[in-house]
Amino acid sequence: MANRLTENPDWNVLLLEAGGNPTVTTEVPGLAAAVVRTDLDWQYQTEPDPSNCQGSANKSCYWPRGKMLGGSSSINAMLYVRGNPKDFDDWENMGNPGWSYKDMLPYFQKSEDLRSETVLKNRQVFRYHNKGGYLKIESFKRNINFFTDLFSKGFHELSYQSFSDVNAEHHEGFFLLQGTLENARRCSTAKAFLRDFQKRPNLKISTNSLVLKVLINDKNTAYGVEFSKKGKILRTLATKEVILSAGSINSPQLLMLSGIGPRRHLNKLGIKVVQNSKVGYNLQDHTIMRGFIVTLDIHTSTPDPIESMFQFLINSRGEFSGPNFLSIAGFIKTSQAKSHNIQFYFTSQAANSSTILQRGLRTFGYDEVIVRSLVKINANNFVISITPSLVQPKSRGRILLKSTNPFDHPLIYPRYFSEEQDIVENLEAIEFANKLVNTDALKRFNARVQRIDIPECNVFQFQSEPYWRCVIKYMSVTVYHPVGTCRMGPRGDRDSVVDPQLRVIGISSLRVVDGSVMPKITSGNTNAPIIAVAEKASDLIKNHWGFC
Repeated sequence: MANRLTENPDWNVLLLEAGGNPTVTTEVPGLAAAVVRTDLDWQYQTEPDPSNCQGSANKSCYWPRGKMLGGSSSINAMLYVRGNPKDFDDWENMGNPGWSYKDMLPYFQKSEDLRSETVLKNRQVFRYHNKGGYLKIESFKRNINFFTDLFSKGFHELSYQSFSDVNAEHHEGFFLLQGTLENARRCSTAKAFLRDFQKRPNLKISTNSLVLKVLINDKNTAYGVEFSKKGKILRTLATKEVILSAGSINSPQLLMLSGIGPRRHLNKLGIKVVQNSKVGYNLQDHTIMRGFIVTLDIHTSTPDPIESMFQFLINSRGEFSGPNFLSIAGFIKTSQAKSHNIQFYFTSQAANSSTILQRGLRTFGYDEVIVRSLVKINANNFVISITPSLVQPKSRGRILLKSTNPFDHPLIYPRYFSEEQDIVENLEAIEFANKLVNTDALKRFNARVQRIDIPECNVFQFQSEPYWRCVIKYMSVTVYHPVGTCRMGPRGDRDSVVDPQLRVIGISSLRVVDGSVMPKITSGNTNAPIIAVAEKASDLIKNHWGFC
């Protein structure tokens, strides 16, 4: 947004960022998890709920979110997945003209500088892709050819083809994924859109500046924001618009702190209601079920980290050039779905990688019972996690204010699996994973599913439906894609928070531009579509003010 709006030299843009600059660590794909639980992370926790996160410490899921320039694009796994064209057609059909796939495709292309040689081999490539944009898209350079071939053969045995581009005409099958990468380093939105443009005279960037509320006058017009920097409370005024791009947690929090939100909730906290609106509702997220653990008779050793870092720094290759096996993925459709609704991730651990495994599991919030069980399985076994993610969940959660203090984290109620259909589709995904394990490709290596020692689940027969229902409740956690809490929709719809121009309904000169505006979550990783939303929003704003 800051980049595109300052293309007009007559407009002055102030970009307020609660965090600081990305560190060198964020550049390394293989260290993506290393910045979690640091000052670069908002470190959110969900509220306990008996239907989910039962295997997490304090029965609360950990939600990392990027707190730096580039936001979560500076902390994520860099996967560039646009979703299914049907996702955007559904947005339009929900009362949002101009948001169909044919409308959004040019905005995906506008950002993109495709450098993946694998994808560029396709003669039809530029029907879907582009070169020359700011956002660099490459193939990951970590060598996982053996496992790519292994799972590709397994999917083929189950009648699924393999493809090199998930963002073209095929959306089901086994895929090599590309990432937001520049010369094998992370290409966050900060690097892509700010690095070479931050010296524009009409762009001011203020880091470590936490916005406290939007200033709204008695005519319901936003005229500025109040923010905290270096212990001082400051105000800045806007001559045209205030734009919130704080994400699906912070944007609804800011709106509610400013008096825009559910009347009953705001009254309870003593906040003057400026606009009664369903802010914070419609929370959607992708979960991953980390409980499908497979051991293989494969003998590998943990690479020397010093040698691996040398290979990355000098040759842009090796273990640190990719986030584990996340550069390969499977997409399938369950029996009741109209399009793909399950995404499979794959991760691995060499035998006896206890230190690395414990650190990772604790970082992402699992309790000690789960940690000990998985470490025990890994002690003498090469371990693969086949991890299904439900990409079109029916369950909806909510964000609420904890207090009127802007420094307090809001209350997060994801309500995972509050809809039975989400459990049923996860069970079907587990059934597919079992079929994959029993393909000839994996049986060559004596693939076998392992039981995690969870006392509450041990009472059920292994691999039975009650067993997996229990494991789903204990082992499912966020895949870090919260969206939808400032829902886009027509002005006559009482569930809408912003209109199709992304203007906050009932308030002049205020827009929201981030993943919170999605009326329905996309069928895959959310970074790419959120960038496309910002590209389109920039044009909406330019057209509104007569600058094209």
